[in-house]
Amino acid sequence: MKKRLLTLLLGLCLTGCFQDSDINIDPNRSAAADPALLFTGAATQLSLLRAGELTWPVALSTQMWASGARWGLQQAQYDQARIRSAWGRTYTDVLKNLMVAIELGENATPKPQNTIAQCQILMAQAYAQTTLLWGDIPFSEAATGRVDFPKFDAQADVLNGIIFLLDDALSRIDAGSRAIRAPNDPFYGGDMTKWKKFAQSLKLRTLLTMVDADPGKAAAIAQLMALPAGSMIAGAADNARFPFFNQPGRQNPRFSFTAIFRGGVQSDWYASKPVYDLLVSLNDPRIPYFFQPGPGAAPGQFVAINSVETYTAATSLVNMNLLRADLPEVLFSHSEQLLLEAEAIARGFAPGGLAAAEVRYREGVRQSLLSFGVPEAQTAAYAAALPALTPENYRQQLGQQQYLDLFMRPVEGWVQQRRSGPEGGEVPAMTPPTGAPVNKLIRRLLYRSEEINSNPNTPSGLQLDTKMWFDQ
Repeated sequence: MKKRLLTLLLGLCLTGCFQDSDINIDPNRSAAADPALLFTGAATQLSLLRAGELTWPVALSTQMWASGARWGLQQAQYDQARIRSAWGRTYTDVLKNLMVAIELGENATPKPQNTIAQCQILMAQAYAQTTLLWGDIPFSEAATGRVDFPKFDAQADVLNGIIFLLDDALSRIDAGSRAIRAPNDPFYGGDMTKWKKFAQSLKLRTLLTMVDADPGKAAAIAQLMALPAGSMIAGAADNARFPFFNQPGRQNPRFSFTAIFRGGVQSDWYASKPVYDLLVSLNDPRIPYFFQPGPGAAPGQFVAINSVETYTAATSLVNMNLLRADLPEVLFSHSEQLLLEAEAIARGFAPGGLAAAEVRYREGVRQSLLSFGVPEAQTAAYAAALPALTPENYRQQLGQQQYLDLFMRPVEGWVQQRRSGPEGGEVPAMTPPTGAPVNKLIRRLLYRSEEINSNPNTPSGLQLDTKMWFDQ
């Protein structure tokens, strides 16, 4: 009887004492996700992947930088560990977070339209770089958590879907709606005017990437170019850039790698001959801003190497100023915008002819040099001395400067090189390195083995030199 009474009293006590208690709530787990925090996480991961995991396989395999044979040809050119990481984390840490944030916004009352638009624009950026690296990718069924084996959409469908995503985002932007603000928006601090400019610039870049394979996109390019002045990225203050800081845990990962594994001594990324030779041929003042002499070189001596050459003490390295802790990761720049506009005009997608294209071309080059630290007087003199654009040379002239402008953005630089001309005539011209596992230049990254083994929809039979849809 005593034991039964004790049990009853204990039960009453537990029910009464803890029915309104939060003792069973885990304080370390959020009961509801915050779209702003999800956005910040996605933005951070996207920027870390661009500056870190994607630098090695893209900058080295496309000969934008040279490895000095330090990594070995196979690892330097086809670094599958980093490629696998970049693929997986793009979907799990970037796109999934953005999708959840969008769904939360869609289900809220009132809908935070600006918040949804910010997520959509960043999602468009992530999908664009993914399809331009791998080709066909999961898109329409991706990042929802509701499809076990998402289909791989054709690249043309993905790129058209990105245009739709950007248009929907632009239609949502509303001065009276809630936006993700600083510090959760590391790009623009919630300034929706700048987000709108970025979206329209990203749309222009995507359309120009598509137009050789789909000439019908010329009309959409013309519509963008007809927008009022300042509707796209119109100055350095509009640049889409993720900040890094000279503080532990907040440093650019390229700097962190050198600091942690090389004792702060840059000894992994060297001057590549295709880039260096192009700079020399143009008498370009960016040489000492891109590269620094090797420890055994004479003062002012620059020595570039090809993909398989072993570095020496005289070999020039990628300048440490471009690998500094607080170097931001740029998604879109004013110089890129001007050069894209010059291309659109020169190719007849907008009025003005080569005379109007040349104005933007020279200013785009000037802004590029300034962004790398070249002094104003030297910058102005170089831009003024550039050859005039002609019907015979404008694609090459523009392609050269577009490629050099993207020196620290290997993802976009590779896209630019592939789309700059027909195979064999790209700018700059390159040849496959000795010992490469394919006969032609690399045109894509390959899907990670985990994807191939787990998702039966993964395309098969592709080689590193298999061209993509946009790559006409």
